[in-house]
Amino acid sequence: MEVQDANSALLSNYKVFHLLTDLKEQRKESGKNKHSSGQQNLNTITYETLKYLSKSPCRHQSPETVREFLTAMKSHKLTK
Repeated sequence: MEVQDANSALLSNYKVFHLLTDLKEQRKESGKNKHSSGQQNLNTITYETLKYLSKSPCRHQSPETVREFLTAMKSHKLTK
């Protein structure tokens, strides 16, 4: 996916959940655990966000279902 206008890009819960899950897996594989203040804050935000999103329906979504939904909503010409 490519962002065409950085000021108008929107992220869905599915995309955020998928991105953070991938980031968490990469950290596990690399084994790097930096304990700086900024890194601890980032880890806390990542943990809390994943905890919240794992209880939402986005956990069970797939790229196909999101694409189907966007296609179905296109005819309604909704604005942001």
